[in-house]
Amino acid sequence: MNRETLVSELIADEGEVLSIYICTAGHETCGVGHMVRESDPEYGWPVGAPITKERSDELLQEDLKVVLSDCVWAFDDFDALPEEVQLIIANMMFNLGRPRFSKFIKFIAAVEAADWEEAARQMKDSRWHVQLPERSGRLIARMGGVDAL
Repeated sequence: MNRETLVSELIADEGEVLSIYICTAGHETCGVGHMVRESDPEYGWPVGAPITKERSDELLQEDLKVVLSDCVWAFDDFDALPEEVQLIIANMMFNLGRPRFSKFIKFIAAVEAADWEEAARQMKDSRWHVQLPERSGRLIARMGGVDAL
């Protein structure tokens, strides 16, 4: 999978904020959708405190390591899946996190069966789609079109 493509898609979907802000879920966040953890030096910084572009890039690379590891956890053959499917799954994993992603049982089964249309249907039939219709809608359309690639 082309990591540069994934990074550009995540920046487009998440945005990149070079300061501490409160995300829609109420968490302190910075960079490209990075939820600030107690182990981060930014923990406890006030909303609006700036971070550098370099720090944002560093956080994104750290988060990508976790996301891609979680993708391999979810799909033993993750690296053998079509690149478009890998990008979609990694985007979802980044957005949802492993605990919420793992609840997409029928989606995971459809991917394992290489049934991209069913995977798209399962994505659409989710609270995630209702909560993030634009982002999920783009990913659903892409998943539904995998056979055409």
